Amino acid sequence: MRMGIVGTGAMGSLFAWQLAEAGAEVLAFDRWQAHVDAIAARGLMVHTAAGKRVVPMGASSDAAPIGPCDALIVFVKHGQTAAAMEAARPMVGPQTLILTLQNGIGNLPLIREAFPEARLAYGLTTLTSEMLGPGEIEASYAGRGETWFAPFDREADETDRTLCALLDGPAARAVIDPGIDLRIWKKLVINCCYNAICGLLDCTVGEARARPGAPELLAATATEVARIARARGIDLPDAEALAYLDAVGRDAATHLPSMAVDLRQGRATEIGALCGAVVREAEAAGIEAPVNATLRDLILARDAAPRAEARAA
Repeated sequence: MRMGIVGTGAMGSLFAWQLAEAGAEVLAFDRWQAHVDAIAARGLMVHTAAGKRVVPMGASSDAAPIGPCDALIVFVKHGQTAAAMEAARPMVGPQTLILTLQNGIGNLPLIREAFPEARLAYGLTTLTSEMLGPGEIEASYAGRGETWFAPFDREADETDRTLCALLDGPAARAVIDPGIDLRIWKKLVINCCYNAICGLLDCTVGEARARPGAPELLAATATEVARIARARGIDLPDAEALAYLDAVGRDAATHLPSMAVDLRQGRATEIGALCGAVVREAEAAGIEAPVNATLRDLILARDAAPRAEARAA
């Protein structure tokens, strides 16, 4: 299977490695030239608990030489989605499956706008990864991760099943799940809690869970997301949201969430697709989401600070 990865940061690179190990022909597309050059020159270097692996694969900062793929997995940040899909247009043929495993909600409509006739799928993963440098990542999750996805507005076909089989392996279980919307809201619980709060505290998941007052804030955030999910027709009880928050927190204790990394490096965050999306969903339901609104505003305040400093310099 000819697999294109659109956005090969920490997570895109992790999936590129897994797919290459499973036997797919992997083509990595990213605008980070040093990263692309490193992968093209020596392969992608992956550090795991079992040791170091170097996996050869194609890589380019230009989608035209890559050409049409059987399937694409989209991993760019929410705010980069529209531009990335336009740049990746040469990778999309008449039969190409486009799967988004991006954080948050609101990515699929942007992909649909770019490719209204394409076969689409959407989902999530519990895997985590850290970027160590150009062409080098560390798989930072404990245990066996999980990836779920479902076709959008169509039945699963052979391409979906082939992709699912490639993603299903020793490191992660992959499932085509018709109940994907519930799982996406559960993942939104994780992202609103750990991305936002670890970003504000500038710490790992495990460190956040140990900080005074943080467990109460995590719980308040999680139950508010669950309440908004229920208001939008998703059956997510508070107890289920809290149990999932705890389970992921234990498995990903050493993980530094991407929002914390973005804030450290002065990059724009995905808060609009996470806590901001929860606030928008609450407004659509005629209710409020004060905890997520506060987290959104605090992250936006921190998010703007490095660029304000740069303009003043």
